[in-house]
Amino acid sequence: MASEKGHEMRFVKSRVEYLLRTEGVRGLLSGAVRYVGSMGRRVVSVERFVIYQFETDVGSLPVRCPGIAGLEVVVLERNEDVERLARSGYPVPVYFPTFHRRWLDRGGVAFCAYIDREPAHLAWAAFSKEARGCCDYLPYQVDFEHGEACWGGAYTPRRFRGLGLYTYVCGIRLKYMHEHGYSRCRDAVRVGNHASLRGQGFWNPRPRLSGRFVRCFRWTRWHEYPCELGGLCGQQR
Repeated sequence: MASEKGHEMRFVKSRVEYLLRTEGVRGLLSGAVRYVGSMGRRVVSVERFVIYQFETDVGSLPVRCPGIAGLEVVVLERNEDVERLARSGYPVPVYFPTFHRRWLDRGGVAFCAYIDREPAHLAWAAFSKEARGCCDYLPYQVDFEHGEACWGGAYTPRRFRGLGLYTYVCGIRLKYMHEHGYSRCRDAVRVGNHASLRGQGFWNPRPRLSGRFVRCFRWTRWHEYPCELGGLCGQQR
């Protein structure tokens, strides 16, 4: 518990410094509003999601490279990779809300896009039950033992949005999964998150089920529905 609180305080400090440096006071105030909202959702919330499935063999699809000068994607498989990255002069994105080094220890893999050596996008992939918290907090089934993985935890700073980074890194993650023996990938998209749907839509996701996640302090409940019920999958598409 103490380490979690310490991590939260370090993140807040780094986040404040980053927003002031890149977006000024207005950006900091906007970030503070978003942070307070996210804290509120940790206490009481009702959220609806659709679970999508991808095939990872995307070799027949063209690479959606954004064509941005200075763009490169770094794959972080363990904490030693983070240390190596820092020694090479690349900033570690500790101020990204989804960057948590503990998930690397548990088997999560991070994909970090840099533009001119500045962190511009981060996304995760999980290949085991121990690592799936890097993607989301939902208990939908992922059959890790039979070639299924999941992804999530994507974040792009405001000034790098709209460049096609999410779509591009989705393709890199799918190819990485395929090369490591995983034929399918699942993810959860919150109902109304049109940006995520646009970004990953190129890779032909198929809706598998819908669900509702309810939280009230420490009590949580996840209930799944077939896609043909309730129309949620139709709303997403």
